[in-house]
Amino acid sequence: MTGLIDLHVHTTASDGTASPAETVRAASERGVALLAICDHDTTVGIAEAQAAAKEAGVILIPGVELSGDSESNDIHVLGYFVNIESEELQAALLDLRESRNARNTRILAKLAELGAPVSEERVREIAGYGSVGRPHIAAALVEAGHVATGMEAFHRYLARGKPAFSPRKQLEPGHAREVIHAAGGLAALAHPVKVGSSAAVESALDAGLDAIEVYHSDHTAHHVETLLTLARSRNLLVVGGTDSHGPHSDRPLAISSVSIPEWVGEEVLRSAPEWWREGR
Repeated sequence: MTGLIDLHVHTTASDGTASPAETVRAASERGVALLAICDHDTTVGIAEAQAAAKEAGVILIPGVELSGDSESNDIHVLGYFVNIESEELQAALLDLRESRNARNTRILAKLAELGAPVSEERVREIAGYGSVGRPHIAAALVEAGHVATGMEAFHRYLARGKPAFSPRKQLEPGHAREVIHAAGGLAALAHPVKVGSSAAVESALDAGLDAIEVYHSDHTAHHVETLLTLARSRNLLVVGGTDSHGPHSDRPLAISSVSIPEWVGEEVLRSAPEWWREGR
């Protein structure tokens, strides 16, 4: 395989700022050969991305990021090579999106109490057809003039520990693995540095995940070295990506701006399930 790799990218199907087709075209223009779309709690953008990838000559891995928040930890699990027709996967994603919506309602109520009201209707309009999340609430706060930027919205109101924060349903890593496996995919621990302590990372991996995200925009060289050692000790597949949310997001990381060795992509493709190979 020749070309760049990015195995963690978001689109407007969740909280990204570029459509699935735009995202694929941008990746192709940057020389990306292997790309994974991993929107939060939805696969609604995969079909559009697949059509664009076929036209651009990019190998697209259908993915998803299953999210779970608690008061102390972010434990997200990436699903790679997922069959988007899986009924079990889609049922789990619907449940997660409904939990998001309930959390959003609580956040909006808190914002109103804090003197920074925004309407749920407007938040949904901003999200479009995508999975609604805090970035969309942040955009509504900016539009209403309550804050100057989305980053300020998180720092003042929406981040964990801030006055409008509300947790939502915790997704256990073991359950995430079961759902992803039922859809024919591979389960990876996302951005482990965000999980918290090394004990929390080890506990998540003990749920039987297949892979770990070693390369990520939040990971330093020291993190990468430590996580590579952990991956090898546990015989885990190594994955990595920018976690790009598009050019107009608060973190406008260019796709493929995280350097990922070619061997990572080669090993990921060698680990691809048979159903995906047959369908290509």
